[in-house]
Amino acid sequence: MAIQTKAYALYKQYIPFIILLSTFVALPALAEKTNYAELKRGDVINVNLDQLLPTQAVISLDEEYYNLGRYAEDLKTMYNDLCRVNGAKGIKKWDKDSNPTNISTYSCQAKQGENIDALPSVIIGPEDGELFLIDHHNILSTFWDMPNGGTSVPITLKVEYNLLGSGDDFWPELLNDHEVWLYNNKGKKIKPSALPQYIGSKQLKHDKYFSLAYFLNGIAYDMPDENKVPYVKLNWSRVLREKMDIGDYNLNNLDEYATALTSAATIITDLKSDTVIGRSSKTAKEMGQKSSVDTKALENLLTNEKSTWHYAMAYRIAKKEKATPKNIEDENNNKEDDASNKKESKKKESKKKDKPNSINETDKVKAE
Repeated sequence: MAIQTKAYALYKQYIPFIILLSTFVALPALAEKTNYAELKRGDVINVNLDQLLPTQAVISLDEEYYNLGRYAEDLKTMYNDLCRVNGAKGIKKWDKDSNPTNISTYSCQAKQGENIDALPSVIIGPEDGELFLIDHHNILSTFWDMPNGGTSVPITLKVEYNLLGSGDDFWPELLNDHEVWLYNNKGKKIKPSALPQYIGSKQLKHDKYFSLAYFLNGIAYDMPDENKVPYVKLNWSRVLREKMDIGDYNLNNLDEYATALTSAATIITDLKSDTVIGRSSKTAKEMGQKSSVDTKALENLLTNEKSTWHYAMAYRIAKKEKATPKNIEDENNNKEDDASNKKESKKKESKKKDKPNSINETDKVKAE
């Protein structure tokens, strides 16, 4: 099946515009000063993105690419997302002078935080000033990574729990409540100390199986209530990781990615309904498994030029093409640097053989 996308060509037209936006620097909006000790469940606070600590080490980069592709085509969708995620319904008014880092430059259909159910949730950590984000990692990472966004984008949040002063009980409590995802993009288990210190794609790594699960919502499964079942897509991604090898597919090729999605959808729907999914302790049926692949929905995903997948692929391919010359140059430079470093290392080793060992036992402990 040869898949073409006009969204790809359209995206390429906007590359100069994206570059122009990335050079625009706006004064950051100040985050609201908060006494964390007084916060309780359901309270609403305003902060900047760089104050958030992630509770997962991965994102679906293709979900971010879908968002960035839409923003490149029409900036109104970006402001609409900002309003929606901030619990203010949708965009009401914006213009060429508006900027995501300054909420006074655009207006939403409602007040920030009015729709509390739409707000990202945080858990206040054991130390004062720690805000652990427990959902919305993908869209907030998009706001962090977009050319006119960044660390100073203000965001409205709701407090899920206040665990200030919980000390060593903090992480066990999050684990018990399934409020943290301690697996990396290779599917390996990690410790809480290995979690990134910021959101965004430079810190959170791309989990390709996560992207498959993102696209297959509504095709192979229907999203259950995330308040009752956290990390739905990530749990489905663990099943896919066990049942298929994403390395068999070139995800920069439209046909091969489409084949991977078709295979993944079949894997999900072919599971027995009582199969426990990932680390959720929930069955496939409880996780929204469909009895069969919704072929019409899958066809729409793969052929509709406005689908999430088409926008993501357009952005992915254009980004790859734009970066390829630099990547080749960097690769050559890295090879030269490696060769130079090896020579330098040999020189140092040669000198060490002739140099007496003067380090004392105390310094040796420090060095280790």
